[in-house]
Amino acid sequence: MDYVKRFYLAGFFYLALYTGFYQVYLQSLGLSKGQIGLLMGIMLFLVAFLEVPTGVVADKVSKKTSVLMARTLSLLFLFILYSANSFADLLLATIISALSTAFATGAETGWLYELLKEDGRTDEYPKAYGRLRAFETVGGFAGTLAGGVIADVYGMRLPIILSAPFILASLLVLATIPKDTARSGLSYGHHLLESLRFVWNSRDVRWLFIYANIMGLPLTLFTAFMQLYFYGFLASVLAVSWVMALYMAISSASWYFDAGDSTRKRIYSYAGIVIPLLSFLAGLNGWLGFATLVLGTFIFSQAFKEWQGRFQSAIPDEKRATVGSLYSLMAAVANGVLNVILGWLFDYVGIMRGILLASALFLGLGILAFIRNTKDLQNSDVLSMGRP
Repeated sequence: MDYVKRFYLAGFFYLALYTGFYQVYLQSLGLSKGQIGLLMGIMLFLVAFLEVPTGVVADKVSKKTSVLMARTLSLLFLFILYSANSFADLLLATIISALSTAFATGAETGWLYELLKEDGRTDEYPKAYGRLRAFETVGGFAGTLAGGVIADVYGMRLPIILSAPFILASLLVLATIPKDTARSGLSYGHHLLESLRFVWNSRDVRWLFIYANIMGLPLTLFTAFMQLYFYGFLASVLAVSWVMALYMAISSASWYFDAGDSTRKRIYSYAGIVIPLLSFLAGLNGWLGFATLVLGTFIFSQAFKEWQGRFQSAIPDEKRATVGSLYSLMAAVANGVLNVILGWLFDYVGIMRGILLASALFLGLGILAFIRNTKDLQNSDVLSMGRP
């Protein structure tokens, strides 16, 4: 089996049967929305803190080793989450989950890109990245659907422990994929310093860091508390699990389907405006949240595939995991801050009003980003016309 297909298969198996009701599970253990938001924020802050060290390890040792370590830690997370009975238990689970996430981010996509580059197939990367995300969400769809049914009949703990065999299967499939070969020969500190200099000196990479958050955060303000959003008017764990399964199905189809280069680039340019407008709709009415779910997921997936292609092609092989981790660090900090603020805001004014207020702010940022992208496009057109 081709190594790209093995990535797809590993992504499919990497499912968690509890994802459809995770926040409801935390609430059932006595946590408030503020505490749930705090845990989510801590998770993202820890990821931010751990991103760079794990990224450097991936570049200096092996991206494959880093990803396998991430899967192993995911198994440990499941056992702690299954037995959790207090905020302290959940905090420990959050720490393990953050370490697992840090080992995977930057390393997995960098590993795939480098293998394609060795075969002269880098033009396939945006589509391959989308397909990888699609297979992950197909597995997530099946797992969320099954997990919701199991939780409704047997309680919410059983689906957690039943996730372990699937994650183990994902780890075993990844172990059969060839290793990446690019290595940094610099010391840890020198490698990190050179990677930081590269990001600082590259205007394009700096803007890619910023624009990814301008696209992603407006959707996050809806999806971060989406389970509690829908639970607010559906009032059923099973119904919320089915909504999450629908989300997985829509996400899978959106990542799998490729709009084509020209359409994908156009969506990328407008995403910073369109996504906050869709989030604003979700704040107006609960049923409009389904429109946000469908359209927001599709637009973001197409825009982010375009972003991934631009990002990976702008980074040297020996710095790929570290620079990817630097981006993930910034994204984790931004998402962590947003989750903590949203947890407080939603407790204070309610989820619907909170979404309206945050969406209006992100719409303003999206308009400024669109103006900048338009100017860059015009400048590049002028430069290309001036070339012989």
